[in-house]
Amino acid sequence: MKTITRLLILISLAIFSCNQAKNETSNKISSEKNINYTKLNFEEVYSIKSTTLIEEWINYAELFSYIEEINSKNYSSIIDNKKYLIRFFNGLKNTIPELINKAEIKSRLTVIETDFLKFESIISNYTIDESEKINLVKKINNSFSNFNFQIDKIIEKQEVNPIQ
Repeated sequence: MKTITRLLILISLAIFSCNQAKNETSNKISSEKNINYTKLNFEEVYSIKSTTLIEEWINYAELFSYIEEINSKNYSSIIDNKKYLIRFFNGLKNTIPELINKAEIKSRLTVIETDFLKFESIISNYTIDESEKINLVKKINNSFSNFNFQIDKIIEKQEVNPIQ
């Protein structure tokens, strides 16, 4: 009877310690998935390698200038400008060059648009400190980098498989 009791206690301890280790591992994994925008630098914006297509896309140049403005902490073109931003992003989506006019590009533009509109709303309606502004700008930079990376991937894919 004593051996059965000891065996049950040992099994209980083993199960308890395994569950605890599993919870610690899952907490560590979930915390690693969060992007820490405070560690990003403005210089880390991914630049497009294929510039010939982008040079012809005038609206992209305007988006790039917006990105440069907010990176230099000039938010004047964004503040209280929601209607213009909506029209701008609609125009940007409607002028995507045919070569890259794919769902992936449109979805990346929608993310950038959402980040810009959120940023505009926050800086127009609330008093926030500089560190919060910087975090929002870094998030926009991250979205813009993903957008540029996706453009490069689509162009590379089409260079490898020109018939599509």
